[in-house]
Formats: sequence, C-alpha cells, structure tokens
Amino acid sequence: MGLTKGSSVRNVSIAIATKNAKCLPVLLSSIDQYVPQDVVVFVSGSDLSLPRHRTINIRNEGHNFGESYNQVVHCAYSMFDEVIVANDDIVLTPTSYELLLNDVELLPEDTGWVSAKSDYVRGYQNIREFKQREGIRYVEESKIIPTDIISPLFGYIHKDKWVDYKPINWFSDDIQCLEIRANGYKNYVSRSYVHHVGSQTIGMDHGKNHREAEQWIKENMPDLHEQWFSLQN
Repeated sequence: MGLTKGSSVRNVSIAIATKNAKCLPVLLSSIDQYVPQDVVVFVSGSDLSLPRHRTINIRNEGHNFGESYNQVVHCAYSMFDEVIVANDDIVLTPTSYELLLNDVELLPEDTGWVSAKSDYVRGYQNIREFKQREGIRYVEESKIIPTDIISPLFGYIHKDKWVDYKPINWFSDDIQCLEIRANGYKNYVSRSYVHHVGSQTIGMDHGKNHREAEQWIKENMPDLHEQWFSLQN
C-alpha cells in the first residue's frame, strides 16, 4: 500500500509538543515535504505553522514532557482516532510517514505503539545497535521488531490503546509502555526511520531530569523504583 503526496489513506493526525521550538522549524519543513497535505498537525508550545497542512496551535500548559504530550495528544484524539506522536527534534525522511503506516497495516489488532527507528535512541530502535550487514544496509533495517519499551520519537498509537504519560520528563514513556503491555498490547519498532537530534524536547540537563524523575517514581511507584534504581543507590 502506498501513500500519495496529496492525501492520506488513514484518518490520522500528528501531535507535537515543544519547549523552546529550537528544532521545530526543521521538523515542520520535513512534514511539509513528506506528509500528505490533508494530515492535520497539532502543535503545542509554538505559533509556528505549516504552509499547506492544517495546523492547530495550542498553548502548552504542561510543566514537563508527560503533561505537555498528554495535553496535545488528547486534543488530537478529540478529533481523530489515530495519532502519530512526534518529538520536536526529529527530521523525517521521504518514507518515514508512509512506511510507519504501512507497518501499522501489517500488524495485529493487539498493537500498542509502532515507532520509527532512529540514530539517537535506546535499544532496538537505534540503528547503531544493528550488527548484520547486507551491502551498505543492515538486515534489521527492513524488519519490524517487537519490543517491550520504545521511545515514541515518531510513533503511531490508536486512542483505544493510549495511556497517559506520568508527569515527569524522563522515564514517562518507559512507564507508559509497560502499562500498555500490562493492558495486553504489544509495542513494535517500525521499518520507518527518522533522524533524531536528541535531548532537545525536554532540555539538556540530564542530571536534573533524572533526579526529578527518580524522586517521583520513588514516591508514587515504589515497587518500580526498587526494580529500576536499587542497584544504583
């Protein structure tokens, strides 16, 4: 199944939240070039808009990654059943959107997240982790990979599968993935690829983000804190 430049075969929207909009213009430019023009784009935290796509700008009332994306995703779900969540610091390739939705079509009904591969991300999503070469490409690039936890850099999820992020910067997507899995759904890494600048969406203060998230998890999810952090302390 292919997608044309002019129209989308699915009733899907794109949701973006930004803090400083530093990388947002490049992302929006790639969406303008590579995403069908009838796809509505929701942007939280910036007045920037796309020249040919309907852009719905909303005020970012969140204090962290979790709150900001919950807000913009719920806004998108009020109009669409299907949403692609996008970090503000990625760049799409000509096939990112098409291949992501093609993979959604191939996967079963019990699918939670389907998210693109990238070059700045953890685990199986990171193309730098691939080992088996076939010419100038890696064999894993052409595979859909099941996994427990993904980062929704450019990720599709149906509203029936959605679980709100926790109100923290780091680990909110990890926890959400575990909760989606606990609800009986499976997460997948798509054959789709996006370039990821990295750490721009929530800022570069890794130490602060980690400490605040760990403290929240300790106070609100002590069993998970024991599982994740006991060996570090």
